[in-house]
Amino acid sequence: MKYETTVTSKGTITIAAPLRKALGIRPGQKMRLELDEKNNRLVMDTGLTIEQFEKIRDDILTKYPKRKPLTGRALKEAIAKAWVSDHR
Repeated sequence: MKYETTVTSKGTITIAAPLRKALGIRPGQKMRLELDEKNNRLVMDTGLTIEQFEKIRDDILTKYPKRKPLTGRALKEAIAKAWVSDHR
């Protein structure tokens, strides 16, 4: 999907409804923006919850039944462990 939008004088943009729907973006939702300097692109992170991630993951993994996914708790622990090792 490709859509065009205009930046207002206050720096705001409108995200087209089909994109908001596809990404599950709701009014008032916080989003993370990051500049990909290498490709001169703005990356928007909708900040999936663990529950949303698990649902998406489970939908994908139905195509690969031999794979056993991490539980939400195991995923949180792996993230915490990785963060601690990166910040020592």
